Amino acid sequence: MADDVENSVLQPLQQLDMVFENAGQSDLPKRTVEKDDGYGCLTCRPRVLQGFNSIRWHVFWQCVFNFFEGFIVNGVINVIIPSLEKRYEMSSSRSSIIASSNDFGALIVLIFISYYGGQRNKPRIMAAGVFLMSVGSLIFSLPQFLGDKYMYTVSDGSNGTQNVCLTGKSNTSSGACEAGQSDNSVSNWYYTCFLIGQGFLGIGAVPMFTIGLTYIDDNCKPKLTSFYIGCTFCSAAVGVAVGYIVGGQTLSYFVDADKVDLSSVHLTQTDPQWVGAWWIGILISFFSFLFIGFPLLGYPKELPGYEQLQKLRKSEAHNDSANELTTRPNFGKSWRDFPKSFYLLIKNPAFLFICLSATAEALMVGGLATFGSKLLQEFYHVDLTKAGLIMGLITIPGSGGGMLLGGYLVKRFDWKFQGIIRYCGICMFICMLIAPSFLASCPSRPLAGVTGNYKYESSLTGLSADCNRDCHCTTAGYEPVCDGNHTVYFTPCHAGCTAVRVNGDVKEYLNCSCISGGVSTYTLSSSSELRSDAIGCSHMDQCPWFYVFCVLLFLNMLFTFMTMPASTTATFRCVQPNQRSLAIGVELLVVRLLGTTPGPILLGAIIDSACSVWQETCGQTGSCWTYRKFDLGIRLMVWFATLKLLGVIFATIAYKVYVPPPGEDTTIAVSSIAANVDDGKKSVSTRM
Repeated sequence: MADDVENSVLQPLQQLDMVFENAGQSDLPKRTVEKDDGYGCLTCRPRVLQGFNSIRWHVFWQCVFNFFEGFIVNGVINVIIPSLEKRYEMSSSRSSIIASSNDFGALIVLIFISYYGGQRNKPRIMAAGVFLMSVGSLIFSLPQFLGDKYMYTVSDGSNGTQNVCLTGKSNTSSGACEAGQSDNSVSNWYYTCFLIGQGFLGIGAVPMFTIGLTYIDDNCKPKLTSFYIGCTFCSAAVGVAVGYIVGGQTLSYFVDADKVDLSSVHLTQTDPQWVGAWWIGILISFFSFLFIGFPLLGYPKELPGYEQLQKLRKSEAHNDSANELTTRPNFGKSWRDFPKSFYLLIKNPAFLFICLSATAEALMVGGLATFGSKLLQEFYHVDLTKAGLIMGLITIPGSGGGMLLGGYLVKRFDWKFQGIIRYCGICMFICMLIAPSFLASCPSRPLAGVTGNYKYESSLTGLSADCNRDCHCTTAGYEPVCDGNHTVYFTPCHAGCTAVRVNGDVKEYLNCSCISGGVSTYTLSSSSELRSDAIGCSHMDQCPWFYVFCVLLFLNMLFTFMTMPASTTATFRCVQPNQRSLAIGVELLVVRLLGTTPGPILLGAIIDSACSVWQETCGQTGSCWTYRKFDLGIRLMVWFATLKLLGVIFATIAYKVYVPPPGEDTTIAVSSIAANVDDGKKSVSTRM
């Protein structure tokens, strides 16, 4: 009797163990167990370091990496882009390619890393990528250390230049052409360094954002995936914010602080020609990536408890009978399976429209991240140091808080695939309503010849007028001065001033033929000794719209970044488990190819289309000095609203075309075991 009872109880439990084991192996590729899965390198695996051999510590190091990746790629580089435009005489369309070259590099290796790395030692591949990013940072900084000093144009001739009316002879670039300042070969060499450095940064980050995310998903409980991914994304967002702040603060130091005596620099941060020390933040990232790579090298291919975690998973993959092929144990281990695996992914309509929705978001985020600080500078009269600080302070609670909140909400409400997509669509629709915020800008003082008239002109005829026609003025340098009527003149030369006299902290412009009232001498006081004449002319006090825009920008960031960890989780949910690495790789490929790569280029072209005065040096066009604000605001509003609307449409289609599996695939066996256990209990009670 006792033996019968014991057998009735133990038999279902033994069946339970067997089915769990079979269920864990039926939908996942068989793993090759390494001889030692402890923490360390090669045969050196000290016991004292084994406390790091957990998913929490690995997520910590991923967060540290994401922080510095965001710091350099989307923080520092984005805030220094306007300085690079001035320093190396580039248009926004040209500088935007620097930002996009990060994606050019990533696209080269994205699919290879996603597919090949998914079956190899992921942490080692991630560490190799981190070291490559260190090399990329070094290359990006080379133009500062191997190039010449920055040459700017001032009216007092202290920099070997003249920016006053020189009748009877050419004032073209004040001798810059003869000095070879605009040597195309040198400029192209600098530009190449930026592109190669950014390319290496992009290639190095690929492993962490593809196989790194699947490494987290493989080695944690399913319900914690979204939360951990949200933590890594949040770290990246905080890194972006800190990058904006640090990058902005370094721009308060003169670019050649390592080469010249700062007391001889006759510019201030408020000068349109001021260029800050853009290279300091780049060097910080160089040393940081060197440090981060070593801890990542120590992690094994699979963390302890991997097999048990796989038994807890259930599939939510899009219902497609062809996907049964991906559940075969050896599928995906050979390159011969790649075409079929890729084909099955693109046949998954839910996955495809998630990719397209994420692409629309990336087009907006990529462009706005690259030129956000520049737009603040143009719309609200703030210098780049303050613009970087503002962008950083908004980004920390906006994007960082949005990612944490988005990951938490998915975990808290345990949304399935369709619930996640519905949530993402609502967030994007709310952002679309914020698009008119780009129409809120502060007014500028009229610029003579562009947005206002010269005294002797009845209509706008450009910067040239009768009063300065014989001065041979150029737009190589922007040194604005203003008269008593608050009309701004592009330079003292354009105001018709034939000479400048420096007296302490005051500059006196003499014989200014274009100044209203016909006075022969115009005096402008500067804030400190021998400083720029731009003070009080090119910049104005901030208007109330500035604070309104900051609030709306925060809301836009919050709702945009709330969708990112949720969207990644949705990708994991709608594909087969052993296709997750490739799915993330394909999604990043589409997002980068159609989103973050063209995003800055598209927005750069939109910004350039509203330019009113271009820099002209030796007959070559450089950066833009001033913009038509209203035209720029209208174009930005249309661009923003269109992308958000596309995101909503694609999310809605993904929701509609998704077909859930007919049953809980990997839990069917578990349910039958539970039934067997119940039957066993009933049998025991009957016999007793």
